[in-house]
Amino acid sequence: MNDRAWMYTGHPNQKNMTEEWLTKTEQFLEVAFSAGQPRTWCPCTRCKNYSQQTKDVMGKHLQMRGFMPDYTLWSFHGESAQRDRHEVVRQRIEDCGTGIEDMVNDYNDARHEDEEPEETAKAFYAMLESSKLPLHAHTKLCQLDAIAQTMALKAQFNLPRECYDAMMTVFGRFLPDGHIMPANLYHSDKILGALKMPIERIHACEKGCVLFRHEYADDNYCPRCKSSRYIVVDNGLGEKTQSKIPVNILRYLPILPRLQRLYMLEETAQQMTWHRDGIRRATDEYGNLMLTHPSDGEAWKMFNEIHKEGKAKDPRNVALAISLDGFNPFGMTATQYSCWPVFIMPLNLPPGVLMQRKHIFLTLIVPGPNYPGKNMNVYLQPLMDELKEAWDNGIWTYDAASKTNFQMHAWLMYSMHDLPAFALFVAWCVHGRFPCPQCKSALKFHWLSEGRKYSCFDLHRQFLPLDHGFRKDKKNFTKGKVVEHEAPPMMTGAQILDQLNSLEPDPNRPGYFLGYNTEHAWTHKPCFWDLPYFKDLALPHNIDMMHTEKNMGEALFGTLFGTDKGKDNVKARVDQESLCNRKSLNMRQPKGKKNWEKPKAWFNLKREHMREILIWVKKKLMFPDGYAANLARGASLEKLKIFGLKSHDWHIWLERIMPVMLRGYIPEDEWLVMAELSYFFRVLCAKELSPIVIEEMEKLAPELICKLEKIFPPGFFNPMQHMILHLPMEARLGGPVQNRWCYATERMQKTLRAKCKNKRRIEASMAEAFVVEEAANFVTAHYAATNYSLHNPKPRYNTGDPERHESKFKLFKGSLAPCGVMKTKTLTFEEWGIITLYILTNMTEVRPYIE
Repeated sequence: MNDRAWMYTGHPNQKNMTEEWLTKTEQFLEVAFSAGQPRTWCPCTRCKNYSQQTKDVMGKHLQMRGFMPDYTLWSFHGESAQRDRHEVVRQRIEDCGTGIEDMVNDYNDARHEDEEPEETAKAFYAMLESSKLPLHAHTKLCQLDAIAQTMALKAQFNLPRECYDAMMTVFGRFLPDGHIMPANLYHSDKILGALKMPIERIHACEKGCVLFRHEYADDNYCPRCKSSRYIVVDNGLGEKTQSKIPVNILRYLPILPRLQRLYMLEETAQQMTWHRDGIRRATDEYGNLMLTHPSDGEAWKMFNEIHKEGKAKDPRNVALAISLDGFNPFGMTATQYSCWPVFIMPLNLPPGVLMQRKHIFLTLIVPGPNYPGKNMNVYLQPLMDELKEAWDNGIWTYDAASKTNFQMHAWLMYSMHDLPAFALFVAWCVHGRFPCPQCKSALKFHWLSEGRKYSCFDLHRQFLPLDHGFRKDKKNFTKGKVVEHEAPPMMTGAQILDQLNSLEPDPNRPGYFLGYNTEHAWTHKPCFWDLPYFKDLALPHNIDMMHTEKNMGEALFGTLFGTDKGKDNVKARVDQESLCNRKSLNMRQPKGKKNWEKPKAWFNLKREHMREILIWVKKKLMFPDGYAANLARGASLEKLKIFGLKSHDWHIWLERIMPVMLRGYIPEDEWLVMAELSYFFRVLCAKELSPIVIEEMEKLAPELICKLEKIFPPGFFNPMQHMILHLPMEARLGGPVQNRWCYATERMQKTLRAKCKNKRRIEASMAEAFVVEEAANFVTAHYAATNYSLHNPKPRYNTGDPERHESKFKLFKGSLAPCGVMKTKTLTFEEWGIITLYILTNMTEVRPYIE
């Protein structure tokens, strides 16, 4: 080894470098990259051979910072000699192969090269130090890897702090003396702190009037309602004083840093351009490409056309979806409490990963316990400011796929909620005479005097073609009524914005606008209309298919089986008599009796028929594993009901079970309408949609509702039944419903409820648990596929031994292993026939013979 004192004497500082130092440093770079690799370890005073850099970046680092101390043996750059323990430890870490080194490098690459060390940088270097330290002298596992894996377990199984601390204590007893495993969650958090995403805690008025930020940052009392910002306590002298504990805290998790992290992983960075670069292969029978992604919908294409030379030009810019809904984190049977988490989903990702749990970001936690109402605008202010910043200026982001930086912009593409949250988000009341947030004041519902509610009965014939026979039907709809006018056109974004700007406060009713509930149903101006591009969105809000199916299923099942959710009661029959010409179904007063009698309708199933259906559910109905819940557990032959059905159960019942269940127990004409309704939902819920089929569904929707109006009483038709009219149009604009319904966010609410271990500080516990899971996801994303984690879950089924021979038939392809102890079973003739029929009808090799 030659004398290399020049490495330190020739570079006393950045401004004074000798010619010898510059020449020999250039020779060092040539030696370091002589193998032709694009990156290698950087020996500057900051990287210290713990981060790989390109040749140009390494040269800049060495000019700015110089060589790390005592690096006279270039052991990381081709020279071999007796290495010290420091380098041996480094080699052990590299040989471990868990992906921690890749994670540290990705994290470091995403940082700006010239930024000054600040708090986050210090946390990163502390984490970097832990990545070079072995857990103990007899393992290749580094300290950071051990912490990351245990934190991933905590996030995956929702372990409380006490359990984690106890687990670390037990691990410490198993490890040899001198180990550096953290003793508790506090020390683990300190080491892993660099990976945790930011949280902003913003003080809010107790009543939700304002947030104490910007111009109100120094106020101690709300400028509107004068309530205290902090909890008021007695100082012991009979005087009330403010403590330092805020009354209300809004927790905001900024979305832009989380979008940046998606680009820090090479795999995810490549997926973020799928909406434009992804290959669509599926076609319908007419040769048209199927809709498989939100970007295939007309709304996305229209937005891209408007902004094709602006933000939509770079496919790396991010389109976002937002969802909010209230839930009780204590459970439905506990105390009344309304907490409103707000979720953000990036829509650039491919369909298979778009709604995965790791890609649904919790961005706001609106504190309870009260319903936020119109003050939701106040709580959304931090998100609004960030969305404006993301659109106007963007944020400098490192793209791991192209190894370059770019200015990332983001915009809100659409929102998705159930109907009450829809009303809160859109600021349109859904309980009055204009309850449809899509039709708005163009469609006025009827008031049912006995049912004491609004109904959309006989409002859909106007959506039919002008020559349709239903328009002149005076008997089966409203008696004596003929519909000749056309349906009103849908309002554009610009028209809606003009209407909002023209609203004037009502001097006689504070908090309301003039004409409320007579000309319109606007409750307030939504804050999202302040976004400069919002008027360009063809589908800013989505009707949730999940809740539509649930409400429709409950109404149908309740009406057929006569449960409390049914729409056929005495009041419904009285309203029907005043509106319709259905004399056989009118209420009757038998001679000599005081009580009126409700005649049986075709949809009132007989008790013996109900019993037969429920026996079929309990004894005969079976599904493939994981397809649906076990409905037999909730079927009661005593009550003649099915209890405990959830949203997905109604989805399965409406699309798959209902036509089979009712066949033979109701008249054939009415059964055909039920089957058509089932087919309608089944088509719209497909993962791939044909443009031709969607066009047919748009024509079918108003006719289908009219067929239902011919056979059900007016009380059956509430706003949720009317939403069927708009579902095909939204599918055409927004693409498949899998990316627009609320199943994913409802599951996230369940996950958050399970993570809340501190019931005294429910929102704080929720936010901290989510941040820990984010860090665990980022770490485990670098693990090998065989290392199962929250990011890479274990397969649902055993994969068996790949060395075993497989069947030549496609139905039996795959090497499945037994899932339990083998049992011998003798099949009955009926079971043998069922299995044989299933196999033969599902084998592609048999299909030509069947045809």
